[in-house]
Amino acid sequence: MFSVHVVLLYAGILGLLLVVLSFNMMKSWMRAMGKGVQNDPDLRRAEALVGSFTDYVPLTLLLMGAVETCGAPAVALHAMGACLVAARLMHAFGSNYSRVSDALRFLGAQLTYLVLTVASFCCLFYCAMPQLAGEG
Repeated sequence: MFSVHVVLLYAGILGLLLVVLSFNMMKSWMRAMGKGVQNDPDLRRAEALVGSFTDYVPLTLLLMGAVETCGAPAVALHAMGACLVAARLMHAFGSNYSRVSDALRFLGAQLTYLVLTVASFCCLFYCAMPQLAGEG
């Protein structure tokens, strides 16, 4: 039986982050609807933040889980998981209005793409490993 304890840790952390982002979106929605504003920039920003999170995080965690079941080293999975959490936090904080927000949002997005790319290549590596060893 395979274990995915490392990925479960980061899935739990990221799940809680999604809850926080969703509450922020609901707070923005309630404020905008209370004012009767249909196109509130804060609401659109909060919606985009949740949308971006749900676009990339689930697939990345799925790929990491697949890699973990193939026996990837825990340190590699912790590195990917920690980078993904840091990336999504940077992206979230970068979505605020401040002087460094654009750089944080950009770095968060790029780090998310990097983790997704590394996890994808790890899946391809573990898929090809049996064929390279003559087992498949």
